Amino acid sequence: MDTINFAWWNLQNFFDTDDDPISQDFEFTGDWGWTEAVFRTKLESLAAALGELHAKRPIGLFACCEIEKDTLLTSLLEEANVPLTVVKDSSGTSDLRGIDTAIAYDKRLLTLVSKQSHVVSLRYATRDIFEAVFRVKSSGETLVVIASHWPSRSLGKYRSDPLRIAVAEQIAYLVQRHVKLQPLEYEAAREAGDINLVRERWNTPILILGDFNDHPGDRSLVDHLRASSEVDRVSGRTNNIDGFQDTSKYRGVDHFLYNPMWRFYGEADTGTYFIDGLRSGEKFPNRYQLLDQAVVSRGLLKKFGLRLDIDSIQIERGETFATSGGRPRRFKFSKPKSAGGPMD
Repeated sequence: MDTINFAWWNLQNFFDTDDDPISQDFEFTGDWGWTEAVFRTKLESLAAALGELHAKRPIGLFACCEIEKDTLLTSLLEEANVPLTVVKDSSGTSDLRGIDTAIAYDKRLLTLVSKQSHVVSLRYATRDIFEAVFRVKSSGETLVVIASHWPSRSLGKYRSDPLRIAVAEQIAYLVQRHVKLQPLEYEAAREAGDINLVRERWNTPILILGDFNDHPGDRSLVDHLRASSEVDRVSGRTNNIDGFQDTSKYRGVDHFLYNPMWRFYGEADTGTYFIDGLRSGEKFPNRYQLLDQAVVSRGLLKKFGLRLDIDSIQIERGETFATSGGRPRRFKFSKPKSAGGPMD
């Protein structure tokens, strides 16, 4: 089977210079210092980093967030000389600021089967949860990819917790839809004695990528997404489908997920985001944040076929991506003084 290298990246406010009338993107217009020259510098910087990563390990699947539109991802891939096809999201959904998630893939390795955008209805629509279903060409297996950018901590972690929990619950619901038969389908399978159909669905390969704005041990991931640090909890015998049961009990069975990013949790000076404090003046004792993560279903933990190479999961720390001290780099530009000073 072919190797499919995947990558996730928060592109940090990758906007063009146009003022979108339906989005609050005025900070990324010429009047606020986001000129065509600044945009071009941002594009070239991102492309250099992406191209460097692709040269080391050819990328077969790429997902990102904080990007304004699909055409920008196409431009980025072309500039980086990374031959991926963008999954077009025509739903028109985005948060108030107009930033979104996006997915691209290598057509030599994967075939797009379907795509769907999901929005959690809070007071305002969240950044959408973008779902793409692929067929792996070398094996014929299905691969479900879910990309999301969870609500920010800018209001404070605990005040904003319910928002991230809501998104986690929605993704958990999507997972359940992929790994379980519908009630009438399950009863038909039980009537036919077709337990293999139930097991095959239970072992659907699912890859969830995102900036969760929470750590692997936070309750949104553990209690609500059901993402565990234990491989055995997810793929072990206690999480197997051993036979048929009442449909009502089948509907309520937990499907645990595995979060390989736990290996970095608590590791000194390690994270995907570095922040000293908030504009309110609050300072953080732990400045390295492990917010960008990959979570998988038991279908990617099997011994044969399409499976995750757990040891290959890493945080990119090359010079293009991080400082000499290991801090993730950020792209900065200066606004005109009349617009309020510097921002990220």
